[in-house]
Amino acid sequence: MGVKKLVTMTVEVQIEITLGDWAQNPTTEDIDGINYCGFDVATSDDIYKEAALIVIRGNADSNNDVFGRIYSNWSFVEIQNPEQQSFYAINNLYVEDFTVEAR
Repeated sequence: MGVKKLVTMTVEVQIEITLGDWAQNPTTEDIDGINYCGFDVATSDDIYKEAALIVIRGNADSNNDVFGRIYSNWSFVEIQNPEQQSFYAINNLYVEDFTVEAR
């Protein structure tokens, strides 16, 4: 069955996120709709944070209720209507510290 271990890491990441114009000045309805989809947002910055978390969790190219698909910046020229899509670029990612515990 395998050996289970708990890995705890301190990670720092810098991600450039490009979202539609709606995310810069979200309406109350936008905020309510995003929260209804299971996110916890109150401001525009929270929306960008949640999009970055989707990327970190490896779900960038999966269909998402709020953001649709978030594509890597390198695919920008290949996407029809890129102004209506979301894009990301990981500029820096490193593990500062970690521990591993047997479970």
